[in-house]
Amino acid sequence: MSGQIIRYGNFVFPVSSIQGIIAALNSLSCVILVFIDFRKGSKLAMGIMALSILAALNPIIGSHNLAPLPSVVTSLVSFITVLIIYSFYKKSTINSLTDFITGLPNRRYYVKYANQQLEAKSNFILACIEIEDFKNINDVYGIQAGDYLLKEIAPKLKSMLGKDEMLFKITGGIFAMILDENNYPEEKLKLIIRSEVMTLPPKHGEDPTIKKTCNVSLAAGIVHINQDYDKERNASGILRYAEMALAEARKSEEQKICFYDDSLLNSDFEQKEAEFLIKDAMAHDWFFLVYQPQYITEGKKLRGFETLIRCRKPDGSIVSPAMFIPAAEKTNLITEIDDYVLRRAMTEMKPVLEASGNSFVVSINVSAKNIATENFAQKINQLIEEIQFPAENLEIEITEYSFAESRDITIDNILTLRTLGVQIALDDFGTGYTSIAQLMKLPVSLLKIDKSLIDELESDPVMSDMVDSIIYMGHIMDCEVISEGVENENQLEILKDHKCDFIQGFVWGKPLPYEEAKALCK
Repeated sequence: MSGQIIRYGNFVFPVSSIQGIIAALNSLSCVILVFIDFRKGSKLAMGIMALSILAALNPIIGSHNLAPLPSVVTSLVSFITVLIIYSFYKKSTINSLTDFITGLPNRRYYVKYANQQLEAKSNFILACIEIEDFKNINDVYGIQAGDYLLKEIAPKLKSMLGKDEMLFKITGGIFAMILDENNYPEEKLKLIIRSEVMTLPPKHGEDPTIKKTCNVSLAAGIVHINQDYDKERNASGILRYAEMALAEARKSEEQKICFYDDSLLNSDFEQKEAEFLIKDAMAHDWFFLVYQPQYITEGKKLRGFETLIRCRKPDGSIVSPAMFIPAAEKTNLITEIDDYVLRRAMTEMKPVLEASGNSFVVSINVSAKNIATENFAQKINQLIEEIQFPAENLEIEITEYSFAESRDITIDNILTLRTLGVQIALDDFGTGYTSIAQLMKLPVSLLKIDKSLIDELESDPVMSDMVDSIIYMGHIMDCEVISEGVENENQLEILKDHKCDFIQGFVWGKPLPYEEAKALCK
């Protein structure tokens, strides 16, 4: 090396070029560091860049030699590049951990924070808080109204927080709070979940002077995390238990706070197990139908059959509907079961009806959720046309609870079905959901007296009078009446005396497999 050049054989390299190459490689390394770990890597890269700039400036300042100037510029540009990349990553990270509507920490942030608390073995209260009917609010008033509620409620919840307490926006209308176990969390939550009437913004094109209000209520599920807590110790696990408690809190009309206990876990496990059973049964054709005969009381002539679903697992064991129907009713799986039973019963019984001269009725239970959907009557009509099933031989059984779901839609569906010729039976009558005044207006063709009333028919004279009154009232309404769950001759004789039109129960017939039901019709 001589002066400002380096000789290597026949090659001559200016020192400034070598310094420029080193500065460029150094800059590239620093940028790569930022991409590998933007927090630690950025700090290290900016430190290296600062040292490189100072090292390159030293000869310029000391000897007024401008040869290292390109290296200084390269290092300075790289320093600014690293700073920009760091700022971008920092902003992206903040955005990824923040709910864009409320500005609160989001579910990702919750997972990170909660796991830190669990690893530190901290004691705290986790509250899962939900705006009730949030989906319906979005559907009825619009998404803008839902966003407005979130923006209004978030600061009110946040104002309840004490030192070291956190509020997170999880999803939809659900928030999570991590609270100090010693800071009266239950009293705080009682204040939080109070119902409140809120004014909503107008939709696009609506008159802004017209005020729309909505009654907003919250529910809370709570789990206490301490040294005695022996469940899943991770953020998702503890949130799941809080959500179980929240689901229980929703069921209460008044007390909208529920603390988690193990009974909820058992209930949740049974629910999930039943859901898996239903899905497997649908996928692998484990479901089948049995038919319980219904008879005309005078003369014991066959009136028809009530269709009942059963499930046979691959090992041959039969699963009672009581094991899966309640779970299905909590989800949309009940609609799938209804549709399966409707299609299969109509398909199986159509040739039997034709062979018997269309002389009996096929009665099929339909859930409140299904008959309260707007396209239900249309769906039945399509099935009737597809299968060519005689509508007058089809009877749809609904419960009184159906009218507590979506009354107007339910009645519209019933009226449409009646115009098609389909009969409507009101099942489990006497359980108390429908008033007499409402009942008189319902387009029902058959009343079904609940088994719980028939069970006490012999032992309780008051119950006998009650059943007599129901039969009399049904006849006034121009309805026929059937008693279900009739199990002995004494009950049968009493019902005959009360002029009950039809009988269903073990006294005259248990549920039959399809082939036996088919043989009975012959």
